[in-house]
Amino acid sequence: MKHNLVLKQSVIAVALAVGGTQFAVAQQAAEPAVQKVFVTGSNIKRAEKEGSSPIQTVNAKQIAASGANTVAELLKTIPAFGSGASFDTSAGSFTSGAATASLRGMGSSSTLVLLNGRRITASAYADPNQGKSAVYDLNSIPVSALERVEIFKDGASAVYGSDAIAGVINFITKSDYRGLELTASVAANDDGEFGKRTVSGVWGFGDLEENRFNALISFDVSKRDSTNVYDQKDVHNDLYRSINGRLNPYSSALSGSPFFYKEKTPGSKSFATTYADRDKIVNRLGCDKSQQITGDAAAHILQATDPLIGRTFCNYDTNGFNEVQSAGKDANILSRFTLKLNDNLTAFAEAGYSRTERTYTGAPIAMRSTSSSSIFTADGKPAQQYQLILPVGHVDNPFPDARSAVGFRMVNARGGSENLNESFRVLTGLKGTTGNWDWETGLLWNRSEREGTSYGRLHMPTLNRIVTEGRSIADTIKDPNVTRDVVNKGYAQVKQLDAKASTTLGKLPGGDIGLAIGGEFRKEEISLTPDALTASGQIIGVANTSLNGERNVRSAFVELRTPFLKNWEMDFAGRYDKYPGEKSFVPKVGSKWTINERVALRGSFAKGFRAPALLQVAPGGVQSFTSAVDYLRCPDGQKFLENGEKADCKKSFSSLSASTPDLKPEKSKSYSLGLILNPMKDLDVLIDWYRIKKTSETALIGAQAVIQNPGRYPTAAVIRDQNPATWVSQRVPDPADPSKTISVVVPNSGPIQQVNRAWVNQGSTEVSGIDFEVAYRKSLGDWGRLTQNLSWSHLMEFRRAERPGFLAHNLAGSYGNYADRAANVDDNPRNRGSYSINWSKDVHSVTATVDYVGPVSLVTRWDNDKTYNPPVCYYGYNADGKLGEGGLEHYSEYFQGLNNCSVKSWTTVGLNYTYTGIKNLTLSFNVKNLFDKKAPYDPRYGDTSDFQGYDPQLHNGMGRYFRLSASYKF
Repeated sequence: MKHNLVLKQSVIAVALAVGGTQFAVAQQAAEPAVQKVFVTGSNIKRAEKEGSSPIQTVNAKQIAASGANTVAELLKTIPAFGSGASFDTSAGSFTSGAATASLRGMGSSSTLVLLNGRRITASAYADPNQGKSAVYDLNSIPVSALERVEIFKDGASAVYGSDAIAGVINFITKSDYRGLELTASVAANDDGEFGKRTVSGVWGFGDLEENRFNALISFDVSKRDSTNVYDQKDVHNDLYRSINGRLNPYSSALSGSPFFYKEKTPGSKSFATTYADRDKIVNRLGCDKSQQITGDAAAHILQATDPLIGRTFCNYDTNGFNEVQSAGKDANILSRFTLKLNDNLTAFAEAGYSRTERTYTGAPIAMRSTSSSSIFTADGKPAQQYQLILPVGHVDNPFPDARSAVGFRMVNARGGSENLNESFRVLTGLKGTTGNWDWETGLLWNRSEREGTSYGRLHMPTLNRIVTEGRSIADTIKDPNVTRDVVNKGYAQVKQLDAKASTTLGKLPGGDIGLAIGGEFRKEEISLTPDALTASGQIIGVANTSLNGERNVRSAFVELRTPFLKNWEMDFAGRYDKYPGEKSFVPKVGSKWTINERVALRGSFAKGFRAPALLQVAPGGVQSFTSAVDYLRCPDGQKFLENGEKADCKKSFSSLSASTPDLKPEKSKSYSLGLILNPMKDLDVLIDWYRIKKTSETALIGAQAVIQNPGRYPTAAVIRDQNPATWVSQRVPDPADPSKTISVVVPNSGPIQQVNRAWVNQGSTEVSGIDFEVAYRKSLGDWGRLTQNLSWSHLMEFRRAERPGFLAHNLAGSYGNYADRAANVDDNPRNRGSYSINWSKDVHSVTATVDYVGPVSLVTRWDNDKTYNPPVCYYGYNADGKLGEGGLEHYSEYFQGLNNCSVKSWTTVGLNYTYTGIKNLTLSFNVKNLFDKKAPYDPRYGDTSDFQGYDPQLHNGMGRYFRLSASYKF
């Protein structure tokens, strides 16, 4: 009897690791009827087997065994996911409180997220970072309700439309469930930090066949603890302290005891800020002696120009407010009701609610008025500049003949912030069979609401009383009205009506011809409303984001499956989408050829598109604060010119990003080719090559690019202080005597106040790689069963041409922004892998896992068409004795040579034990990072703003982490 090669999801063998695609090859007789189901990536039913595109399925047992507390944690272990996602750990990002996913490292905006086959709404965020313009928050999806997760690792715009360039994640909840199950879990590391407690449950009743209905309600409630940076032991604190100055005794010189900086020349608004002008800087010592320290260049990692060297001052410990995990509360509830009206017609409805609350600690706000601060209004105009300058004769001004800038902290004010996300989802629909057609239609409403509160922001009218009324700084600090809480609100929602139908048209030698058609009407909305005080320009240093937009999207699709021969089939798909002002049609074709029962080939080609996110085209704009090197005032990124200051070498400034209504969609082409091997009964091998090229990428022009290329971007501008007294001078050869130098003023070189940017279609990204997977199963007879799985993802190419005409260098294995200074690319290790081995017997199941993340180079090789020969390390001293652009003078003492200029690889081992020997009770004990291996040192995460001590996209700082759970079925 001839056997056909079939990859059945129903025989997937799993253990703990979710890090790879687990699949199994089974022999199937031709006689029994083959059950057909819908799988992600197609609207045509098929047998439960691999098709022309790779799909990874993670079922409920795998999810439970993984030890993952959240959906985001689950996906992070899968090698196909890369950088470009947002992680819900601590404050400081545009998407605080949200978690997203990024397939192939192409950004969360290129990964479509579905819940039970339908889109979820984007959340009410405005993230200007590349690849993150659409934020699909995974926190809104309850882990306890999931039956399985299907990950379609191929372009799918021809089936699902916009955003599915890199692939699709479909979260499928339990259905037709009967019974009651309650689960409780507690998790923390071996220091008792990163704690989380969860209670979840699922209750289902009614049998579709006997009672003609089924109802299901699931809930998930959790609470996580705050972990302070002082309590994080599983990162290289010693290296961060020695190289970056992280957690050394010096934290901040801005406290309740003010600093005063003398104006250099009357009316110049240029103040003493360097060690050379230290006699023109005065500070008070109104704190307890235990808080006083004397600045030391070596001990406190201070630059030679820092005026704190040798000065005794009040040190304010801001580290006590820095969290590596914020406190949070989460609640999810999801219900599903199915009613079988007759044998050919079923009604269904879903209703869900999720709530994610995060509380972030933060130091009381401080200010230093040696340079101006931005005050935004919501009318889209450039930011106003505010600078608090004490006049001569002010009660606090220590200089009798000059004005003074000041620096101090509102020590009585509350710092930090809170974020609340709520999501509402209602779906109702019908599905059935009419003649030879299976059909389904649904009406969906999904809304996400967000409220973000920033505590203790500076209220300009109250603060300015220091100048207008001669009020003292001490009285101002005591005034509770000098700071205000700022509340920003927003919502995003989608309303959708869809219908689809599938049938068979006839037969070919290989079987039935499958056809699917469908259409969709969708209305998308977003509205972001800033706080009234911020919108009216009363709050210092807080950006407004004001958006109000909506659009209608109409779509139609068709799919065709043609089994030309018993061992050869082809799939065809096409989708038409109409957005306001834009139309798109994208096709896809796939093929699978089963050579024999041991070998099969598959491949696909697809075009894709991604419509601009609403925040990019809707009326309004995104105001933000960013930082960059001002190369006009700090040419080498390390040493500032005369009349400059240290801040010029990493300048923080405001940015206004206007919407671009005529922005064009991104387009893509993707290719895949796979080899499926079943060399022996219990061994399966799957090798898939992929390539994706995305063009006309929608991105916000980088602030650094605007600064370095004045005039290149017509819609962008650098706004500087026009006061000639703030301009810098540089040394040039003296024309009269070239052996000498003279100081020459650089025209229009005042400090940067604002960089205006715009969304543009720019450049391209090309990604290619190989996914390699092996599954081996072995029956041990009376000794149980052994299962092994290996999943490996190798990145061959990651090329980004930031602008049309730019060179696209291969940035695989590096932090792209350092490897090519003209590219805006995150970390992309060449290799990621996961191995698991599971032994199960009767009521016992033990799984060990090994997870690997490859190294990431920090070497600079290019700047578009400029090649560094030899390449240079971004940090520390290079072979020529010059300090790299990233600084950190002590870096080379620990990491010498280009081979060590990297974030090292990271290998961790996990262990899981599950016991089911007590009736209706399941007990599980999970340990991640069994050998307590510290996250590799990463110099980018050891400064005052990025202080986590690890790259959250690749690693974590939790160390050995335990999770104990118990489930009981009633």
